[in-house]
Amino acid sequence: MRKLPLLLLLCAALPARAAPTCRGISVTPLAFGNYDVYGAGPLDSAGTISYSCPPPALPTVTIDLGSFFGNGRRRMALGGGAEFLEYEIYVDAARTAVWSSTNAVSVAQGNGSTVPFYGRIFALQDVSVGAYQDTLVVTFNF
Repeated sequence: MRKLPLLLLLCAALPARAAPTCRGISVTPLAFGNYDVYGAGPLDSAGTISYSCPPPALPTVTIDLGSFFGNGRRRMALGGGAEFLEYEIYVDAARTAVWSSTNAVSVAQGNGSTVPFYGRIFALQDVSVGAYQDTLVVTFNF
């Protein structure tokens, strides 16, 4: 009988807490289409990061520099690194603020939220015809 009151006291002293869990994090990738090496203007695209996190989660999001970063820019590679096509990811639609690996962007809380991001391939790059690609890591921090 003496053990029962002690057990109840311990249960009352340790409240239950549910850890926030985000589900359904997905990314709509950038799809630039065909790049014209003679085009005078850049080639733009946009994508979204979708997520569902319960309140009070207020995440920040970072995007790394990619697999082929060099010369101060993100790069897509042809054939695993034979040639590179320079591009960048931006926070804003005007493409003035680069979304760097250290630039954590605060996002809204709640279920069914999306975060837009904007890509640009720079003009007048003399590259071979082919499929260029890169892999980026998107990280949510809470």
